[in-house]
Amino acid sequence: MEHYIDNSPHPTLASAEFLDLIPDPVFLITEDDETFRYAYANPAAFHLFALEQTDIGKKLEEVLSSAHIPLHYYREVQASKTKLEVMETIHTEDSAILGDIVLNPILSDDGHCTSILVTCKEQTERTKTARLLQESEQRYQSLASNHPYGIFVFDENGHLKSGNIGTETITGYSAEELLETSFLSMIVASEIDKVKHHFYETLHKNRLERYEFACHHKNNQLLYLQATNIPILLDGLFVGMHVLVTDITEIIHAKKNLNETKAKLEIFWENSAVPIFYIDAKGNIVKVNPAFEELFEYTEEEMINKKGTLIPPAMKPDQIAILERILQGETIQSHDTVRITKSGKLLNIISSYSPVRNEKHEVIGATIISKNVTELKKVERELQKSQEKYKLITESTLDIITLMNLSGEIEYVSPASEKVLGFPDHVYIGKLFTHNIHPEDTFKLIDNVTALINGGQPTPLDVRYLHRDGHYIWMEVSPTPVYANGKMTQLVTLARDVTERKRLQSDIAKMAFYDHLSGIPNRRSFDDTLEKAVVQASRTNKKIAVLMLDGRKFKKINDQFGHDAGDAVIKEMATRLQASIRPGDTAARLGGDEMGVILPEIDSVDIAIATAKQILNSYETPVFFNGHKITMGAGIGISIYPDDAANEKQLIKHADLALYEAKKTNRDAYCVYEESQR
Repeated sequence: MEHYIDNSPHPTLASAEFLDLIPDPVFLITEDDETFRYAYANPAAFHLFALEQTDIGKKLEEVLSSAHIPLHYYREVQASKTKLEVMETIHTEDSAILGDIVLNPILSDDGHCTSILVTCKEQTERTKTARLLQESEQRYQSLASNHPYGIFVFDENGHLKSGNIGTETITGYSAEELLETSFLSMIVASEIDKVKHHFYETLHKNRLERYEFACHHKNNQLLYLQATNIPILLDGLFVGMHVLVTDITEIIHAKKNLNETKAKLEIFWENSAVPIFYIDAKGNIVKVNPAFEELFEYTEEEMINKKGTLIPPAMKPDQIAILERILQGETIQSHDTVRITKSGKLLNIISSYSPVRNEKHEVIGATIISKNVTELKKVERELQKSQEKYKLITESTLDIITLMNLSGEIEYVSPASEKVLGFPDHVYIGKLFTHNIHPEDTFKLIDNVTALINGGQPTPLDVRYLHRDGHYIWMEVSPTPVYANGKMTQLVTLARDVTERKRLQSDIAKMAFYDHLSGIPNRRSFDDTLEKAVVQASRTNKKIAVLMLDGRKFKKINDQFGHDAGDAVIKEMATRLQASIRPGDTAARLGGDEMGVILPEIDSVDIAIATAKQILNSYETPVFFNGHKITMGAGIGISIYPDDAANEKQLIKHADLALYEAKKTNRDAYCVYEESQR
């Protein structure tokens, strides 16, 4: 064909009669500067590409037809001067046609590709079907390979055939490793019978099975997985099984933590000094704590069996309205009401109602915390009767009682103010109620009082008051409105010193994350910080160094100088360790004289080595205790993430191995982990 066209003075016209007879689309394009023109098209090409006679001679981009062969194919053929065969979908106005396209270069005498002859052959239905099947299989492979769940594939006999990348991500084992050993080898022994049972149900009953089981990760970590066995049926016959697994370890641990929290709440329930009880959606009491029984004189059994009631007859409409609000999901704070005891005593009660929901988020009851304010109400009534009597009461309590007008100006402060805060009452009289309040607590106190004046319920809150010596004291402030003839005229606040309670809360929180002897973070804090550092390093492509330290001859120090000296050495080691690291680094005591350091966001091991040298240098100066000169030292092991380990556990393990090598020298030394140390 090329020879024929080259020898014809008008190759397109010369071959037109022959090309017109070909049933498949054929057309010729010629080079035109940076683009190409249509030079010829046979009838089949006119039909497929929706060409007009006027399109012959036009540049490709000038032709309005929607059906085109991508321009880059022409450029590729022109540049390579070789035939190109591609399979391409040609989009027309009505449909899309899959075709085999052949582009033949036509060369001039000087070897330049001046024209390209293009033929198109539409694919048969069988070819289309084969291609669609291939695409379907590729999509399935892509879905399985990239699915976040683990997908194991078993044959009709229950033998493992393959697994996707998700299985390796979850278990740490590649599919090849499991094929070489056994799928059952990683399952906890006590769980094997359960897994076999569910396999049997799917294999022999063609039934989808969902279950949970425990297994071991490749690094020996215990995992909890949820599995779904899905039978693969072909023409109604069982041909294999997919097993989808997902890691539910965190969920299991969360449930465990939830149970622990529940146990703690039970302790709070039983030991709370405040009455707490639970009602169902009908308002019936179904559970009470000991404080409830003590205050209201009814036992839990009596309340469950409805042998008594706390609600005076006149208060029942109010309680019905409260129950309706609870069932609407409303939380009710500080509801002022009256309740009656078994012996008939009326109590002024402030109650808080918290809706309780089931797993469907439906309200099924409420927890109620009640506070007996009968005495406080009595004080309020006495205040209205006699100011002198009010003073007599306030002067006998260590709680600071403050009386203010509705503009917020203080009109009276009890003598307890001078006892607790050191300031006499005249310092406050005429000042705003925020006088000597810590700036950070001012606005929340203003919001609390404003809400009360606008009809809200009294709510106690903790704020800091300035002491005359210059420090601040935590006070629990409880504002309460004072009424005269049904109208609010003043506000009274009771402030109680809760500094010791705050300190205890702070100490308890600190004990959870800090070592009691050295004052530096403990193992729990170390692990949490390392986990966060690894996540951060994965995002920033930075490195992390872990340094594990052991004091040298620590047992000898305890034996020679006593355990008090040993404690003093540990404290000094921790102090010097803290002074040797950067502000963003973490030093922790892991147990005994074992300590660890986390160096996040580093670029190389050089920073870790420099830090290790700095630490060892800081230990060269002896410790003096009770007149004894005590020499201390340490060995240090270093490992780097991700160079030496893929996770936190490996990182610590490899640092320990390097520490072991450092301690072999029997002198102060550091060692960087190497693969040969395994």
